[in-house]
Amino acid sequence: MKGCRTIWIPVKAVKLYFLLSILFTTADLALAQETIFTLLKTDAKKADAYYSSKNYRKALDLYLTLADKSNDDQFYLQIARSYYYMNQPKDAARWYARFLSENKVMPAKDIFFYAETFSALKQYDLAIQWYSQYLGINNNDPAIIKKIWRLKNREYLYEDSIHYTVKLLNTNSDAGDLCPVMHREGLIFMSNRKRQTVVDQVDANNLPFYKLYLSRATPDTINNELIVQYEKPMLFCKELNARFNEGPVALYNDQQRMIYTATGDPSEKDKGKRTLQLYFAALQGETWEITAPFVYNSKEYSITDPAISKDGTVLYFSSDMNGGFGGKDLYKSSFINSQWTKPVNLGDQINTSGDESFPFIHGNSLYFASNGQAGLGGLDIFHATIEENGFGEVLNIGYPINTNFDDFAITLNDDGTKGYFSSNRGNHGDDVYALAIDLQSYPLLITGILKYKEESWKDSAELKILPKAQLFLIDNIRNITVQSSTSDTEGKFSLMIPYFSQYRIKVVGSNNRDEAFVSLELSKGKNSGSTYEIVIVKNIFKNP
Repeated sequence: MKGCRTIWIPVKAVKLYFLLSILFTTADLALAQETIFTLLKTDAKKADAYYSSKNYRKALDLYLTLADKSNDDQFYLQIARSYYYMNQPKDAARWYARFLSENKVMPAKDIFFYAETFSALKQYDLAIQWYSQYLGINNNDPAIIKKIWRLKNREYLYEDSIHYTVKLLNTNSDAGDLCPVMHREGLIFMSNRKRQTVVDQVDANNLPFYKLYLSRATPDTINNELIVQYEKPMLFCKELNARFNEGPVALYNDQQRMIYTATGDPSEKDKGKRTLQLYFAALQGETWEITAPFVYNSKEYSITDPAISKDGTVLYFSSDMNGGFGGKDLYKSSFINSQWTKPVNLGDQINTSGDESFPFIHGNSLYFASNGQAGLGGLDIFHATIEENGFGEVLNIGYPINTNFDDFAITLNDDGTKGYFSSNRGNHGDDVYALAIDLQSYPLLITGILKYKEESWKDSAELKILPKAQLFLIDNIRNITVQSSTSDTEGKFSLMIPYFSQYRIKVVGSNNRDEAFVSLELSKGKNSGSTYEIVIVKNIFKNP
């Protein structure tokens, strides 16, 4: 055709052209795959860095994206762990289950986390199952044996529940409210509720920093009953002016002095790391003056949750310093010769591989929170008697103070009948709860009258007074006599009960020969002033 030209391309050139096209396409795909792989690898490193620095929220966001793109079950583990550390057991359990659906082998620490997660969800049978599996790997772990025993016998922790009244305070907000401390004007606590500020100051999780608040108490009478109401919380001690977090706090020396927690300066090794540290302050007129930092503060580890004796000479606190048993441990320091002694770890009877925190001194007892001691799930509150060379048995204070949620930071009045504590059992995270206790306090003086009847078949109308008889109070558990008394001419007697236990009373007649034993039932509730009547059947008196 006119105007058209035929162009001939050699066969080898055509082959070369297609070959180059294929090569370039393959190279593009490989480059794209390499780019995706590089991005995933970079994001994984970022996520791991956030996780290592305990910024679990940012780590979680990246892990969720990585799991969606790569379907790698190792990311499932990291997601589950992040939720676990963020105290979101439902999500942690869900991702652990997803990991198990594709991988039947779970690392030992995750088996433990999974058990803890079920305990926090109040799924105690599953918790026992996974604790037992963990025990199969660590068969000499006494803490796990205790946890299993406690959950199998958890009904004992509900025995005294009717003697406790727990009530949510009106001081709480939809933010975190925790660590109550009794003040002469009301209640001090820490909260990260939103405040009216020129510039919003938030932490890594985009939440306001914790500040100290005071809610003044106003007594009121409702239905002839004295009720304490609390006014709207106001900032406490603005003089502290901490840039980041404030609290918890402890008062001493008739509330003229305090020791409090605040965020310290950046770590010298890691400028992005800030630890919690302790500071002292004194009341000067109407204002507080910061007097000194605690001499053992460190930029490399946190010291927090102070509890101090009324005279300011004995200090307990929680710390993650090196040399502990794992997590956070409790330590003690004493003020001797005008200086604080080097902190001493309270030992493995108190501390565990978990976290021990929020100590509180009440009389000769140390209260504290732990998720390593055997409890109902999460943090539980425990107490132990302070002894000359250590501590007595660690006891879980039971339900309804302790639950499967985090329960911590208890404070009690002097006679131990009222107090406050923190818990995340509600719908707004941590809240402050009021506590009323009607358990009997000891020593307890009881009174009564001693009577007898001649024959066991005669009715009560035949009862007669038994004068001048001796009564011996015997502790059945220790099998020792702890008190004695003598009935008067009218058969009346009194006995001082030194402590709660299981008792029997040995009654010896005035002739010092006849004797009998009767059991004494003591209620754990407050004594209502009732009089005990002890009746002896004379013809069954023992004659030694």
